[in-house]
Amino acid sequence: MRLRGLIGCSLCCFAGITGITFLGSTRCSPRLGARLRPRAQAEDRGSASGPLDQWIDPVWGSFRELLDSEPGRSLQGFVGEERLESVKAGATATASGAVAMVPISLLDPDRFTPRWEFQLDMLALDILLFGVVYRYAVRSGDDNPMLRTGVVGAFVLPRALFLVQLPAECQALPLSCGDPLGYFSWSMLAQVVWQLFAGAVVFAFAFYGLERAIACGLVQRFQSQN
Repeated sequence: MRLRGLIGCSLCCFAGITGITFLGSTRCSPRLGARLRPRAQAEDRGSASGPLDQWIDPVWGSFRELLDSEPGRSLQGFVGEERLESVKAGATATASGAVAMVPISLLDPDRFTPRWEFQLDMLALDILLFGVVYRYAVRSGDDNPMLRTGVVGAFVLPRALFLVQLPAECQALPLSCGDPLGYFSWSMLAQVVWQLFAGAVVFAFAFYGLERAIACGLVQRFQSQN
């Protein structure tokens, strides 16, 4: 019964990751539509903006206008367009993921310990790398939701497994940690489910924020080379 519950929770995490890649608009808020750059208009497709889009789009729009200013164009000329786009993708994903990362981290029983702080730092680094990788993986013209789900899942699943702490009773060669599966004990399975849930929520927020930044023209997708 407990195993069924853990499997059910894991499936819910996967369904949540998949669902968020199908939901939401790829159109920037109408309040910013008149000021969109041409490159953002290429991403302007889909249904009308939702309530959350109405809140986050002006934020990304303000940053976009700042980068469109003379100092912003000077920065682009100094850093290089592609490098700056990667920096923006990583920064927007990290900022969006932090919205979920901070409250979820406070649910950790080991909060405010050195291990807790280190894992938060590494999660922030993971989110930044996710933003950069996502921009290159889901390129301009790619409209496959499963590709987007795969990129998110590729960051969520390995992290959930890497963070599992083995109980002291585990024996090696072959690995045996007790019921119910031998390889995985109940405590290990519970850790996996929790980390899947936490990672899915955090990276879903990062995914959503990055997609909104792309829709509003703050970040430009990588252009496929023909």
